[in-house]
Amino acid sequence: MENTIIYLIGFAGTGKYTIAQELCKESDIKLVDNHLINNPVFAVVGADGKTPLPDSVWVNTWKIRHIVLDSIRDISPKDFSFVFTNCLYHKHDDDYLLFQEIVDLADHRNARFVPVRLGISEDELVKRRTSEQRKDRMKDTSAENARREYNETRLIDIEHKNLLDLDVTEISATDAAKAILTHIKEMQ
Repeated sequence: MENTIIYLIGFAGTGKYTIAQELCKESDIKLVDNHLINNPVFAVVGADGKTPLPDSVWVNTWKIRHIVLDSIRDISPKDFSFVFTNCLYHKHDDDYLLFQEIVDLADHRNARFVPVRLGISEDELVKRRTSEQRKDRMKDTSAENARREYNETRLIDIEHKNLLDLDVTEISATDAAKAILTHIKEMQ
């Protein structure tokens, strides 16, 4: 797979990072996980996955994100493929702007763009979100936050010809990656 940008979008705890890792095993894809961008700032402010973060944290992560996106756009070899991961919520205008930045990046690179919106049941989300493994990456591990987000928010609306809506409630990360790769192959 050359010059493809896959964008995994789902609630925190859906399994975006794990699925992205599986995609990287299956094909030569570079992983740009949201925590690759967030964790340099999280590490220096003592993020623990439970304590709310000050708004200024997000201002600084946006700066890092733009450096990474600029590097992909201007420096990265044109045949490289990438998988991005994010929680993008309908109620946040900035999340639509971020989505558009990735669309624009793909357009600039003349890359195939494949947005993947990951669905999951509430109980499975809570189970995954409270996993001990999430603490190591400074991720939110609150069951209460998972339930509140699941019931009070929804993922961004996406209208794109390559969109894949994939429910991952009952499938493994490996099977999810295979479904995404099959979707991409069917687009050709």
